[in-house]
This record gives sequence, structure tokens and C-alpha cells, in this order.
Amino acid sequence: MLDKYRNIHTTYEKLNDIDIIQNTPFILIVNWDSVDYEFLVRANEASSDLLVFGSGAYEPAKMKPPIFQRHSWTEHFDSNMIYYNDPTLYLGQMSLGWGHGTDDTFYLEKIAKIIEKLMNRLSVKAEDTLFYGSSGGGFMSMVLAGFIRGAKALVNNPQTIIPNYYQSHVNLLLEAAHPNLTPEESAKKYITRLNVLEFFKEINYMPYIFYLQNTACNHDVVKHFMPFVRGLNTLKDSLTYDRLTIELYSNKEQGHNPLELDDTIHYIKQIKNK
Repeated sequence: MLDKYRNIHTTYEKLNDIDIIQNTPFILIVNWDSVDYEFLVRANEASSDLLVFGSGAYEPAKMKPPIFQRHSWTEHFDSNMIYYNDPTLYLGQMSLGWGHGTDDTFYLEKIAKIIEKLMNRLSVKAEDTLFYGSSGGGFMSMVLAGFIRGAKALVNNPQTIIPNYYQSHVNLLLEAAHPNLTPEESAKKYITRLNVLEFFKEINYMPYIFYLQNTACNHDVVKHFMPFVRGLNTLKDSLTYDRLTIELYSNKEQGHNPLELDDTIHYIKQIKNK
């Protein structure tokens, strides 16, 4: 389905020189230090806000990177929209990479810097930018909103501590990203890339987060939601004050899967009007 979109290739240094196509989605491929960072962009010069979508796990039997989950949602919003692919997926046989990167490069940091340049081209301020994602996309949304100060994050059943996720997925990531370290060594050395609270401590900042959690998904609640909530007291009060809204719901049938489009639109509009 991505074949229908026009591709534009550039480098990070020449990103300001590209022509931004209005109202028609296009794929932007930004080469930076020999890594391709891929984005699906839908610009709307009539809008002053931006929605940024991250993807969770995908099914390798059905698709391959770049992954732009929910790209059909562009027709439901008037905002500028950016979807980003995680280059970590190209490092090995994995379906989820959390924007982790390699020994030397934190891919989410590079993605944030590219998005900031695009925000400038789209005339969008940080406070009018909302990152949305569920599962692994929720983790990445919180980190990206941390890098881009003033932006907000809407997350649905996110991972907050990657090593608490299913071990097979975690090991695939760490073995591909850091082949010279054991998974245990990688988890210790790169803790700020793997634990969102540790990341907030490192940057001494926490973005505004709207956290949606299905209490019927026990794994998410026990391994990610509760450790995140309990761990907030390890941050300075000044970092967390008025920065978190939690809404719980219960749906056994949906489980880990996020809310449907209509419900998500409701929350996106609620945050935009906050």
C-alpha cells in the first residue's frame, strides 16, 4: 500500500531544502550517518498543529519495514501529520525495536531532531505537537516528547520498561543492537534507552503524558503501568507536577490492543483542547 506514495530522498544537512508537498502524503527518506530515517508526511498549511504517530509490533509474514501503522488515519484529521519508521527494525529479525538504535546512536534522538526540523518547515510549535502511540509506539512517543520540550504524548497500553516485555523480543533487540554485549550487560549499560523513567531522570524533564491503560491486560498493568506509577516518586516533584493524566478502562476482548479509531480521535481532540 505504501507504493502509492511519492518518495523524496534527502540528507539531514539538506533537509531544509526539500519542497514540502501540501495535502498529499509522501514518504521522506532522510539519510544521516549512513542510516535511512523514513517518514510518512502529510502537510496542511492551513493547520498550526501536528500529530506524530509511532508504530508498535508488526507481523513480518504480512509486511516489512518501513512500518507506518495507522497511515490510513490521515483522512480523519486536518492536522499536519508525521509517521516515523524505526530503523532499529533493519538491524535483525525483530518485529519491535523501540527506537533503540546501536552502540553509538540512539535512533529516537535522531528522529526527534529530524522531526524538529520538519516542525520548523511546517511552522508548528512544540506546544502544538502531540505524539501518539500504543505498545512500543507508546514508549517511543514518551521519549520523543521528552526530547522535544513542550510537546505532549498520548499513549495507550505502552511499554515503560522494555526488559519487562516478553524476553524473546527483548533479546532479539539487544543481541542485534549490541552484538558484543550480553543482553544483561546491554540492559544495564543502556538503561536510559530502555526505561522511560530513567530517561526522564537523565534529561531532567518529563513531558505532559496522557496515559490510557486497559486494566484487563494483566501483563501491561503488572509489568509496565504499575512500575511506572510507583517509580514516579523517584523523580523530582517539579518534574512530575501536573504532567500526567491517567485514564483506566477495562475491555477483556481488546486486551493489549489499543482503543479503536473513534475513541482515539476523542482523546486526541481532548488533549488538543486542553
